[in-house]
Amino acid sequence: MSNKIIKIFNDFEIELIPNFTFVKIIIHKNNSNNIYESTFNLNYINKFVLNELISSIEDFIDTISLMIKQKNITIEEYKNYLKLILNKGELILNKQFIILDNKSLILKKKKEIKVHEKSITSISTFISGNFISVSNDKTINIYNINLNIIQKIKNAHNDYINYVDIKDENNFVTCSYDKNIKTWIKKGNEFILNQIINNAHDDSINKVLYFSNKKLISCSYDKTIKIWELTNQNTYQCITSLYDSNYIFSILLLEDKNILISSGVDGTKLYNLNNFEFIIYIKEACCLSPNSLKRIDEDRIIIGEGCIDIMKIISISEKKIINEIENEFYRYGICIIKEKGIFLTGGRGGIIRIYKINNYQCIQIIENAYGDFNNYDIIPIINGIIELKNRLIITYSNDNNLKIWEFKD
Repeated sequence: MSNKIIKIFNDFEIELIPNFTFVKIIIHKNNSNNIYESTFNLNYINKFVLNELISSIEDFIDTISLMIKQKNITIEEYKNYLKLILNKGELILNKQFIILDNKSLILKKKKEIKVHEKSITSISTFISGNFISVSNDKTINIYNINLNIIQKIKNAHNDYINYVDIKDENNFVTCSYDKNIKTWIKKGNEFILNQIINNAHDDSINKVLYFSNKKLISCSYDKTIKIWELTNQNTYQCITSLYDSNYIFSILLLEDKNILISSGVDGTKLYNLNNFEFIIYIKEACCLSPNSLKRIDEDRIIIGEGCIDIMKIISISEKKIINEIENEFYRYGICIIKEKGIFLTGGRGGIIRIYKINNYQCIQIIENAYGDFNNYDIIPIINGIIELKNRLIITYSNDNNLKIWEFKD
């Protein structure tokens, strides 16, 4: 299959690069450095762009060519993306801001440290560079920027700890299978328990986040989201409950957009953060992990599990799925590294993939990140990925260890 370059009006030139069930579309704006590109698969094109089914990428290219010839295609240019409007649908192409040197993006493992007795479920970082890990062993570990454990809090909860979120250098919050939320405060050189919200939910609490200065927000298997406010008596009181038919695995706050996003096994919902009124339901965008719902940039959200082998990209402004990334099997952890213009994914099978933010192109796959499957009693699962202040990457998983990675010079 050969590439095809077509002129669109006077200002734009479109390049179509086919690859069996995928086509990369690149649009150059004449007399400028503006370039937009995205990759689309045949199923996505048939579902969201065309009303009739097409059987091949070649047919789609012929359709595009005919539409341009008949002037049934237009372009709208926005700050961060370009919209290619067909007579029956539209495609979103993302602006390329960063030209990456792939040689500098070779991720290599630096070292591995055993820090917990059971699966590590969540990590959060302080502005200082210190960070916290929590685990199914009910333990909280606090580290300095040199990866040394400076405090270990054993039996921090009565059951698996699912998530940790940091407010500032002196405060963090955790939630657990034990249905409780706990806040922790620094006294002297160590953190101690500050408050407990007992039985905050009727089932396991999957995620808890700080919301504004005096509020918390949590989600649970009990199909609710709850907003907690600090009272004058210095205790947290539930002020709002949002009920769902969905087992909610993750929530995301976009305070600059006044939007709350919740996602679970039955899809993703958007709420107005001011009054918690429902905005829209995106059924096709599902989530199975607190760590796989992330914000890419001002407008785009990525969700690690839609269905098997697919990640979803949602536009906040358009309130819909604008792209899909295939060949991703149960992504439990996603890390956005804006400085390098990339994001990393990890999940079931212990495979790490690195993608460009602007066009979702996969530029590196580390298939042996967690060794040979045959040497494991259980299938390795990367529960999350984070970037530390010293520009190291940490992956954490069900093998109880932290793996430290760095980019090759």
